[in-house]
Amino acid sequence: MPGEPDHLSFDEDFVNSAAFTEPSARERGRRPGWRKRRRLARAERRRRRAARWQRPGTGSRARTTVTVLVVLLACVAVGALGWKVRGGRGLSPETTPVRRGAVPTLSATDPFESSPAASYAAGAAGIAPPPAIATGGLSARDVEAAYARTRKRLVAAGLDRQTLLGGSPDALARAVGPDERSYFVNNLNNPDLDKRTRSWAVTFAPNTAALSGPVIKVHGTMSAHPSAVSGVRGAGVRFDYLFVYPIQRPGAPATLERLVVRLSGELVFYSRGGTLHSHTSRWEVFSDPARCDVRDGFIHPSYHDSAPERSPRTGSVRDPYDQSRPVPGDEKCYRSSGT
Repeated sequence: MPGEPDHLSFDEDFVNSAAFTEPSARERGRRPGWRKRRRLARAERRRRRAARWQRPGTGSRARTTVTVLVVLLACVAVGALGWKVRGGRGLSPETTPVRRGAVPTLSATDPFESSPAASYAAGAAGIAPPPAIATGGLSARDVEAAYARTRKRLVAAGLDRQTLLGGSPDALARAVGPDERSYFVNNLNNPDLDKRTRSWAVTFAPNTAALSGPVIKVHGTMSAHPSAVSGVRGAGVRFDYLFVYPIQRPGAPATLERLVVRLSGELVFYSRGGTLHSHTSRWEVFSDPARCDVRDGFIHPSYHDSAPERSPRTGSVRDPYDQSRPVPGDEKCYRSSGT
């Protein structure tokens, strides 16, 4: 019957208690026996349960709660899937080690030993702007501010721990500035990989790298020259920096290695209405050793025991510390001389 709960059981006791026979006057004056009282009590409990399921706010509330829980669980599942599609939490090929025999290991106490990075400055101290000179119609004070903003952006892109380890690049979103902040945030996970701004930050794919020690070595230069944006004169700040990270696969200290990221490009600054504005003219990130068969905006480290890449590396051997050559602008996977 409509509105009746599915779990009601019409057993013999229920049917007998529901049957009605007109009692005599003597029977009406007599107190019911214990068996009959028990049957009547059962019938009353069933009647009350049925009433609760039909009354708004009781049984319907329970059904609503169950429905809400089911919907929430579905949303969580869909959200998790969406994150994997964007490349945030899915397992990366390098998370599964492959045995390849013994390889040289670095010293955890000095992972930069016997490398060019040994002489580099530590952290933000390695990003030291030159003295500011009036350039491109900007005063020396404006050029100094342009240097400072470029430095802030490089620090956020290459040294922020939250960003490095796969977290939200909040520091870089703030450092990009109001002119391009919305573009950066809105395109962070753009399906078009050529427009995905995730690659603006140095971000290791989640669960693929742990930093060994507190020191990251940095080395490079920046300079200003006359430039323009849409016909508006200004100063272009060119930069070219190496960031050297001692990393290991999480929980596997024997995989310790140096990963070099070269971050280079140009930001153009111009004055409008007395306010200094910026425009990203070029922003390039090149990392080694890193997998080049996974392209999602994250850096996927390649360890000595990582699974082989799906496509062979081509081109000439490149020294990741050599800044005399331009950053590779194509999609080729270059061979490396080592870090």
